[in-house]
Amino acid sequence: MTLMPPNFNDKFYEEGDRWYNQELDIDEKYDFFNPKIGISWVKGSNHIYASAAMSHREPQRDNFTDNYKYPFPVAESVLDYEAGYNFTSQRLQAGANLYYMDYDNQLVQTGEQSEIGEPLTTNIKSSFRTGVELTAAYHVVRFLSLEGNAALSVNKLKDFTEMASEDWDDSFRPIHYDDTPLAFSPSAILNGFVRFHTGGLEAVWHTNYVSRQYLDNTGNADRSLPAYTFSDFNISYKMSLPRLMVEELKLTLSVGNVFNGKYATGGWVYSSILDGYNHPDSNRYYQIGFVPMAGRSVMGGVSIKF
Repeated sequence: MTLMPPNFNDKFYEEGDRWYNQELDIDEKYDFFNPKIGISWVKGSNHIYASAAMSHREPQRDNFTDNYKYPFPVAESVLDYEAGYNFTSQRLQAGANLYYMDYDNQLVQTGEQSEIGEPLTTNIKSSFRTGVELTAAYHVVRFLSLEGNAALSVNKLKDFTEMASEDWDDSFRPIHYDDTPLAFSPSAILNGFVRFHTGGLEAVWHTNYVSRQYLDNTGNADRSLPAYTFSDFNISYKMSLPRLMVEELKLTLSVGNVFNGKYATGGWVYSSILDGYNHPDSNRYYQIGFVPMAGRSVMGGVSIKF
């Protein structure tokens, strides 16, 4: 067994016709001050609030080890402004929360990859997330309620330079963008629930919708995951059997992805500009990998509490 010297990584880079272990020379210290201030007002069924907060996040180890083509990363910071309103009554609960998250030096993928295909990241000076979060629940009758929530947002990089692959990674072309959508950040997430409950019986129908997600930070729909929706159904029944010294017997049945939809919640993309093969930037060659979710599934369960 060969032990690596403490100041070298197990990654390699090429210089000339030789490969060398990546040298590590990292000595970073992070001191964060994360203040938060807010105000809240409650009267009867009404609740109004507002807040402002700052938070920081230090780079991860791979932000250093995989980013040898870029300057050393610095910590991310975000100023989060929020304001909202909640209403609560016997039959109706509803709320809305507005937010604006102003990022400084957010670490994002540039499009360039390491020698083993890992995406490289660097600090982007300005980016933001803003939107509204909505919640509502209405008790139609004692045994039936309708519930829902929604997250509607805009997630943008204000000033982004992609390192676009050329000729199968033989070189990289910097391409500048203004106001491109952040990768893996859907602009709409919706959830709806129908909940039935009486005695020991409870049944819940849940439908979820997630809008398009881009796989890189260029905003190109060809390199994205399409919107998807799916529905789940869960039913359970609880009873006690004192004669058998069973405090609670619970039977459950869950049906996931009821309509057997085909969708993916994650993935990756590789693209390259190949001018000599009729693939300019406007019509790049690309490969997409998906993380497919399971089709319809059925699961039952029994739990006994003595």
